[in-house]
Amino acid sequence: MDRSERGMNRILKPTLIGVLATPVAMSLAWFSAGFGHGNYVWARVLFPYSLLLTNVTGSLTTPLIVLAVVQFPLYGVVCGVCAKKMPCLAVATLAHAVAVGATFFGAVSMLA
Repeated sequence: MDRSERGMNRILKPTLIGVLATPVAMSLAWFSAGFGHGNYVWARVLFPYSLLLTNVTGSLTTPLIVLAVVQFPLYGVVCGVCAKKMPCLAVATLAHAVAVGATFFGAVSMLA
């Protein structure tokens, strides 16, 4: 296996994990939303960027749903690219954690 194939494998495996995790995460978020009458806990934890952007759009729009669908595969790409660069993974994790915190502390008016 040459260097480019190893690099591609390093990105492909975590991206595939992200693709496989997406339906599970979407299901958890959907059920916690309770058809608009739930608590949105899993939606807040798993898809904070889409929820935070509802402040801009006014509701959960198709582009925000697309963002939610590609979020975990993108995390896989980031993990693959940054596999040997811990600060990059730490920054991505911290950004997600800050976004989750923002959804729980009043930054999402749609869910109030």
